[in-house]
Amino acid sequence: MDSDNNATPRSSCELVRDSQPDLTRAQAFGLYASHAFSTWNARGYEFAAILYTAAAYPDTLVAAALRMIIIYIAMIAFSSAVGRWVERSSSRLRTLISTICWNRGSVIIGSFFWLLILSQENLLDNETSSTTPSRFVLPRNDTLKGILFAIAVTFGIIERLSASGNLISMERDWVVTVAGPVGHSYDLTNLNAVMRRIDLVCKLISPILISIVISATGSVRIGVLYTGVTSLISIPIELISAKRVWNGNAVLQAPKLVPTQNLTAAGGENEARAASWTSRLRQYFQGLEMYFTSPAWIPSFALAMLHFNMLTWRATFITYLINIGYSLFTITVARGIGSIFEISSTVITPHGIAYLGKTDQRTVSSDGMEEDGLLADEQNHEDSVNNTRTAVGLQRLGLWGITGQLINTIPVVLALWVISAQREQATGEDARSRFPRSPSDATSISVGWSVILFSFLAFSRLGVWIYDLTTQQLTQTLVHKTQRSSFAGVENSVINIFEVIGAGAAIAFPRVEQYRWLALASLTSVVIGWCMYAWWVRSQRGHLVHWEKIGSSVRGMH
Repeated sequence: MDSDNNATPRSSCELVRDSQPDLTRAQAFGLYASHAFSTWNARGYEFAAILYTAAAYPDTLVAAALRMIIIYIAMIAFSSAVGRWVERSSSRLRTLISTICWNRGSVIIGSFFWLLILSQENLLDNETSSTTPSRFVLPRNDTLKGILFAIAVTFGIIERLSASGNLISMERDWVVTVAGPVGHSYDLTNLNAVMRRIDLVCKLISPILISIVISATGSVRIGVLYTGVTSLISIPIELISAKRVWNGNAVLQAPKLVPTQNLTAAGGENEARAASWTSRLRQYFQGLEMYFTSPAWIPSFALAMLHFNMLTWRATFITYLINIGYSLFTITVARGIGSIFEISSTVITPHGIAYLGKTDQRTVSSDGMEEDGLLADEQNHEDSVNNTRTAVGLQRLGLWGITGQLINTIPVVLALWVISAQREQATGEDARSRFPRSPSDATSISVGWSVILFSFLAFSRLGVWIYDLTTQQLTQTLVHKTQRSSFAGVENSVINIFEVIGAGAAIAFPRVEQYRWLALASLTSVVIGWCMYAWWVRSQRGHLVHWEKIGSSVRGMH
């Protein structure tokens, strides 16, 4: 790896500002609009596919689990290749347009196959009982349904990979390129916060709207049509928004610096064998080598470990809560409150980075005085100081975020253990039973422990998203500009590895009373992630806590 790829932590933030772009309000709105429609459709289809699978296979969870595992494995195998493709594409506009078209096309075509699956007569009992008879009905054919399901899953893989490419292109290329200097209205911190706020709002509202459509019409097929039509309508809006931003920004229009020897040691020989599986496998492992030699790999890996966490609003956790007696209304309210905390992280993070960076003013100022004679002018000196403060703020706030998640996860795990023990004592449930009792058989759950469970769970979501935002900006600034997209692709692969491990753990421990052990394993993953990040921060700054300041504060109280 070239020496310029290993930037030191102090100067790495300067990599983000390869130029001085002047992003206008109109351009920022176009950027947000394109991202909003992309995430709206991605979040909506992610949730809708779960509903479609459950409707197609109502008597088993095998199909749902199989679909998830296949998609996770595909993401592990191909995410790094998507990142390399984004990185090596010279035109930013053409890359983003390609991801939009592939994503919307896969959703539209996939919706067509879902419609065929759900139109078999044995799956239309609820619709045929309504006042409006079904006009399109296919005879039952389990073999055909299996083939159509496989095709729908294939287009689901394309959808996830193209959505990943769209996100990498937007977050690791467009946003970093157009971001203004530190302190600007559209600097990297504020752009990241707004983009993540859009994502979290879409994550909350888009699935709710799909559920409302299906509930109001009483037809899952109407939901399929809704998904396909919204994807079709979004295409021109996304393309026009992205094109307007590109047309108005000279930095985006400039050809991107494409690495020539980014991941390959023998370029000509490997180019000649680019189509071979051996070469592709070599590139995959070289991508891993690039990832684990990057100065930002530890914060990124610690974040990936948090995706193993079973104490998030994923399908397994919701199913567990329903099985131990919580109503769907209670779960929905608790999830909504948690979403509010998640969204609030996008407001807290920019202010937290600025505040925690300024508290290091003495160190930054002294460093700046030493460098003053080497700086070209006063503006460069000011920018250097601001970048250093931002780096300090990111490291500190990230530590606060993951520490907050760790502290708040402990009472969540404790509450689950107590609730599980109370349930076993009250119902006399056989610990060897593989299938849980119905919620109606369970006694009322302790209100106090329920409040502890859901309140601390909400606070933990605040911590994890603060850490997510700070880690995203660290990887944007610490990773060399010719490796950002490839790094993001490998990062997605690592994340999906932990997603697969989590799904496998849920399959290996399927009984309700075993979920507390999954909760304990989740806490362990958070502890390991915290230790990794804390060690990394200490290696960067030389300390975690200013003990001398704490000592002086304590002495001042006496």
